[in-house]
Amino acid sequence: MLSACQKQEAETDNEPQVAATCDDGIMNQGETDIDCGGPCPLCQATMTAMVDADTFKAVFNTITSKYSNGAFFMSGSSDLGSLTIIYSGPLNIGAVSNAQATYVKSSTSVTYIASNANLTFNAINFTDSIAEGTFSFNAINFNSPTDTVKVTNGFFKRISVKNN
Repeated sequence: MLSACQKQEAETDNEPQVAATCDDGIMNQGETDIDCGGPCPLCQATMTAMVDADTFKAVFNTITSKYSNGAFFMSGSSDLGSLTIIYSGPLNIGAVSNAQATYVKSSTSVTYIASNANLTFNAINFTDSIAEGTFSFNAINFNSPTDTVKVTNGFFKRISVKNN
């Protein structure tokens, strides 16, 4: 008769257990998002995108947003420049039409304007008045129409949609 050794439930692999932390990349220990909220620092708003080939990541304390009188406004700044998205209409999950955007390049102070920005709300938490979603747009410098920027992979999270 053959018998196999089986690991008992109480046995361990003698591997050290890693304690949950606020920088482990896992939503645990009562966090409200990955590595923030609960016992960790407050979750901050996020706004990122690719501007041409450069990564735009707004510094959290430069992000402003609101939803007021049927209009959504979101803006953020980084060392590359500043991005602004404006949309007028109801706040619903899904793609919206008639969004507009601007990008101001820090190095030249040139303003690029888009009248057909793509804006999608992926989640809206009306209890906490925050939203997340995506955006992209192609914008032109009206003073030099061949001078353009392409904003892709835009993402925002924990953006205020407080109706004030």
